[in-house]
Amino acid sequence: MTQSIVVQVGQCGNQIGCRFWDLALREHASVNKNGVYDESIGSFFRNVDCRHEDPANIPMGTGKGKIKSLKARAVLVDMEEGVVSEMMKGPLGEVFDCKQLLTDVSGSGNNWATGHKMYGTQYREDLSEVVRRAAEFCDCLQCFFIMHSMGGGE
Repeated sequence: MTQSIVVQVGQCGNQIGCRFWDLALREHASVNKNGVYDESIGSFFRNVDCRHEDPANIPMGTGKGKIKSLKARAVLVDMEEGVVSEMMKGPLGEVFDCKQLLTDVSGSGNNWATGHKMYGTQYREDLSEVVRRAAEFCDCLQCFFIMHSMGGGE
């Protein structure tokens, strides 16, 4: 089984990502009426045991285990925390792992150069660490999906 990690960058990338995760959950629910954690949902979601402070992965095993709690294989990046905060407060907030977020307060004001030069150098190591952590939860990482806009600050 292969897994994919979705990296959502900036306001646009996070808004598109939010719609993506909503659709992914609804489509899987319409096909998987028994709530089984199988390969198709395992490509984009981790099945975790939330009784622990750092939720432990529940292995797929035979592909017949029940879904306990799903966590999206996602990294959310935005240098203005507003959109990410709204997502975390919204109906999909439980789907995202708060350790997979990278935000700041001020934003780059739709200026790509500011985002690249100022925040890029400041958060390079943090971003690498968050992506590395997401990759470590994968058995066989297939790809990264990067969602972002073509203009703007980040």
